[in-house]
Amino acid sequence: MTTTIKSFLQFLKNDHLCNLTPSSALRVVFGNEAADFDSVVSTLTYAFCSYQKDPANPLVPIINIPRAELPLRRDVMRSLNRLNVTEDLLFFNEEFRRYKTHCGSVNAVLVDHNEVEMSSKELVNAVIGIIDHHKDQKLHLEAHPRIVQNTGSCSSLVFNYWRDTILKSELASSKEVALLSMGAALLDTSNFRYKVEAPDLEALKHYESILSDVDREEYYKQLKSDKDDLEGMHIKDIFKKDYKEFTFEQDHQKIKVGIASVGKPLKWLSKRCNAVDEFNSECIEAQKERNVDLFVVMTAWQDGDEFKREILVIS
Repeated sequence: MTTTIKSFLQFLKNDHLCNLTPSSALRVVFGNEAADFDSVVSTLTYAFCSYQKDPANPLVPIINIPRAELPLRRDVMRSLNRLNVTEDLLFFNEEFRRYKTHCGSVNAVLVDHNEVEMSSKELVNAVIGIIDHHKDQKLHLEAHPRIVQNTGSCSSLVFNYWRDTILKSELASSKEVALLSMGAALLDTSNFRYKVEAPDLEALKHYESILSDVDREEYYKQLKSDKDDLEGMHIKDIFKKDYKEFTFEQDHQKIKVGIASVGKPLKWLSKRCNAVDEFNSECIEAQKERNVDLFVVMTAWQDGDEFKREILVIS
C-alpha cells in the first residue's frame, strides 16, 4: 500500500497504467477546466484516498489542462513540490486522451464541477461519482457518491467524505491530505474569513488536529503569495491561468463565453502592456484564439480591508 501521494502516483505510472488493454475500463477523477488549487487538490486527494480504501480499483487523477499550462499555477506547483511531487508524475489532458485510445471505456468521478465540460465529453463514457460546490445541474443522478453542496471549498467536501479513511491511515498520508486540503480552503475562503460554510468548519477541526504544528496564518500567506505571483508572465499566460468556458442557449442560438479570472485589477494588467490599446488588442486576440462569442475578464483583489471586483467584456 502506498503511504504518500508521490508513491501513489509512481504506482499508477509504473504499474497500473502499464496494464491497460482494449477491454479495460479506465477509472479517472478530474476537476474543472480552470484547474485552480481547489480543483487540483480535490482531484489528487480523492484519488489517493479512494486507493487507500479500495486499492484494487484505483482512480487516475487527471489535471484538466494541457501539461504546458501547469507552470502558470505557481501555487499548485510549489505546494506539490514541497511534497516531492514533481510535474513528471502528474497526469494531464494529453495523457487522458492517450489512455482513452488504449482502453474500452472511461468511468469518471467529477470534483469541483457536476457537469462534464465540452472539452471532456468525448472522453467520458459514464459519470460514477460527483463531489462539487457549484450550482447543481441535476445530472448523473445515479452517481455515487453524489454530493453537491454549497461550501467555500470543494476540498472540504472531499476531505469530509473520506475523513474516516484519512483518520485511519498512516500519519504521513493524513498529513499530506490535510495540508493540501486545508491549503485549498485557505485560498478559497481567505483563511476562513469569507464564504465559509458548515462543511469548511467541520473539515477545519480535523485539519487543526492533524496539523497541530502548522501556523495557519503563515501557511495562508505563503499560498497567497504563490498564487498572486505573476512575475514574468505575459498577458496571454495570465488569461490562461484561471480560465473557463460556458455555452448558453438563447432563442435557439448558442453563445460561447470564455471567462478569465485574474487576482489583479485591470489597471495593473494594463500596465503590463506598453499602452492601453495594446492591452485591448491582447483581449481581442484572446477572444479570437479561444473562438468565443464573448471574452470576459473578471478581476478580484484585496485593497487593504476592502475586497474589490471588476468585469470587462469583449464581444
